[in-house]
Amino acid sequence: MKINLVSCLFVLDTESSNNIRKNDNKKLKLLVKNNNTLPSINYDDGSGLKGFIKNYISSIINSDIFHLEQVFALGDKKYFNDSIDIVFLSVTNIENINNLSSEYKLIDFSISNNSLIKFGNNMYEYKTVERFSDRNVDYVHNIYVDDVSIEKTLLEILVSYKRLRTMLDSSDIMFKFMPKEFTLEDVRIVYELVKDKQVDKSNFRKRIIKYVEKCNDKVDNKGYRPTQLYRFKPLVDDIWL
Repeated sequence: MKINLVSCLFVLDTESSNNIRKNDNKKLKLLVKNNNTLPSINYDDGSGLKGFIKNYISSIINSDIFHLEQVFALGDKKYFNDSIDIVFLSVTNIENINNLSSEYKLIDFSISNNSLIKFGNNMYEYKTVERFSDRNVDYVHNIYVDDVSIEKTLLEILVSYKRLRTMLDSSDIMFKFMPKEFTLEDVRIVYELVKDKQVDKSNFRKRIIKYVEKCNDKVDNKGYRPTQLYRFKPLVDDIWL
């Protein structure tokens, strides 16, 4: 059976706002091939899966600064004859991408809760439903598109993104989106962007403050008093949040 390693790399991009009273605009982008399919590589050398695809992604973005983990395997006969996709979730900041390979591009991406997927210039409807069987619950992702190839791509993105959302409250993955230095407001904005919901600023700050440390620099370009910059400080033997 053919094994394909698939990368679902979400990238945080930042565009400066012309309004000095507003935060810079942040958006998620997705790494795809020029034909709008996810980056994938045939696995055939017997080495570790994670190291194999990590080298592949590094060769595309010319950087090894990104978070990477295996999410799930997809082998549905609807999409495959004699192969299987093993999908990996990755996240990074746009600053960590150097000289993107010409065969790939970053496209706009977002998901509205149980409603719409924005994939580049296109919008696709979807709905996740619960299916109960023998006291177990399965989640079925219905993506309303006629093209099976596009459906498979969107399904792999959707499942990876749902894993990402879940991990925001149980791991340090949110900080993997950050540049080397950032503000606490940056972290909150990204959390709300991925979760597609708002949080209380004060409570959120209390939840994350012990996982960062102050930098010597401050940012002073938004018309307010200078804002403190931080860097991520992982805690040994501690569970994030």
